[in-house]
Amino acid sequence: MESDEQQVKDVLEASWSADTRKVSLYRLIGEGPLREYVALKTDEHEDDYPKTDVDVGGEQGLLVAGWADPQPVEWTSMVAMLTGVSLGYERRVAAAAIFVRVDEATFAITFNQGWRFVRDSRIDRGFGIDFAVRVADDEEIQQVTRWALSAKARVDRNAVPGGQGLWSFGLREHAELVRQLTAKARADLPVRLTHMRPKAHRRNPRLRLECADGVKLPLSVEGIGMVADLREINRILREFPVSPALEPLRWVRRVATGATERDELNLAVADMLVNPDSGCGEIGISYPAKYFDGPDVHRYKGAIGDAPIDTDELTLSDLAIGLRDRLPEMRLQALQAGHIDGYDEEGRASSEGMSALQWIAAEVDIDESRHVLLDGDWFALGDEYLRHVDGVVEKAFASEPPWRLPAWRSAPRNKKGRIDEGDYNEHVADVDKRFLCMDKKLVQTRVHPRGFEACDLLGPNDALVHVKRTSSSTGSSPLSHLFAQGLVAAESFTNPETWAKFQALVAAQSPERAARMGRRPGSLVYAIHRSDKPLRPGTLFTFARSTLVSAWTTLTTYGIPVHIAVIP
Repeated sequence: MESDEQQVKDVLEASWSADTRKVSLYRLIGEGPLREYVALKTDEHEDDYPKTDVDVGGEQGLLVAGWADPQPVEWTSMVAMLTGVSLGYERRVAAAAIFVRVDEATFAITFNQGWRFVRDSRIDRGFGIDFAVRVADDEEIQQVTRWALSAKARVDRNAVPGGQGLWSFGLREHAELVRQLTAKARADLPVRLTHMRPKAHRRNPRLRLECADGVKLPLSVEGIGMVADLREINRILREFPVSPALEPLRWVRRVATGATERDELNLAVADMLVNPDSGCGEIGISYPAKYFDGPDVHRYKGAIGDAPIDTDELTLSDLAIGLRDRLPEMRLQALQAGHIDGYDEEGRASSEGMSALQWIAAEVDIDESRHVLLDGDWFALGDEYLRHVDGVVEKAFASEPPWRLPAWRSAPRNKKGRIDEGDYNEHVADVDKRFLCMDKKLVQTRVHPRGFEACDLLGPNDALVHVKRTSSSTGSSPLSHLFAQGLVAAESFTNPETWAKFQALVAAQSPERAARMGRRPGSLVYAIHRSDKPLRPGTLFTFARSTLVSAWTTLTTYGIPVHIAVIP
């Protein structure tokens, strides 16, 4: 027999309507009064953003409401350009957020720009994806926004209104951070949300989810129903298993901009530059994503603190000079204010004062979790991610091409007494006629107007051979660049017109070789020489490994074999 309390609950739950409205829902972290979850700016302007204690279905809540900051009306700028008259029109949007705690979980229900009233550091950034991997139908994905975790950290968004399988978006679980996912919930789930109750005009409703830091979904418009919906969401997160097809979406987590751990991570990087053996982790040079299209960087210019940078080979020492005479707490400030530009062979800059932090790649372990700095952003890597990458990298190194390249030291030294990559490439083409030197021969397309380097050497059976020298002094930057360049080239050659342009470049040097070429690359070979120690899978930084795995998986999907050739 049901208890009196349960009978009352059943009556109350039956009394609310099945009306719902789509809202943005955030789960919050930490403990304390609800006011501690509200953005600090609301305290500074209390009259503009009043706080009201409210009752939400029997639970204590807090309402914060007001007007979002005024925004210029977009078309007034065009009117001003056409007529010289500045109208000065602005639009204002009303916004609100309701904070409520249900079963020891704290939520913020926001309307319009009400998310601005939520304290950024209290938002649980994993909530949206944690919910999605339990309820989303991997065959009914409508939109994916992702960030490639590799040396080419691009963001792209794909949308298909009709919905389709997750993996048809080209998502690769080893190297993609999903930042937003729009999908329908699985039809077979026993979800008891208000929106899922059958209605006269809708017998089998489907739940459409927009998952990012929070979740956009229809929730009950009445207090008792809202609390029941939030309690159901808690149950889903607690009891529902993660879909195996969606599990990889949780392998990588971006560290939020306002997270307190960012300060600790950035301070560790500044300290490692001055004290490389500090035991905090590992650090190296890494090209910003902007530099992976177009010509190689031949000169680096900039400044960190009072120390100018002007060199043809950027190293960690160049970044550390301006920090060594500063107190530890001032090093990060100098590093964040520092800037470095890359210049091509003709002296053209590819950026305007890019932050020095964007030229650094680092691995730092805090709270028993691996974190990597890539292109100025921090990511936390799960154990599953690391195991997956380890397996693919081992497989890549075990795949050798059916030929060998001569030793690096066999190439003649240049006037500076060293062997550069260009010298080595020319040497290989001179001593082995199976190879054609294509170093610095750029293929220009609409997508790559400045051109991309197809390969350093065109090898037997149309193998695109990319050559790079690395050492501990240069860090992983050359290898990250190498893996990303090869991926850009091979992906570009899936377009027959682009492959034809490359054939024309080959024909300019060897018409006979061009006439024998097939319709696409035969393979992609990463040829690497490490000057200070043997090159093995374990000597690669995580981000260089991620870029290699991205190239490996993508190109094998295209049917293009990938090989690693270690140059002795």
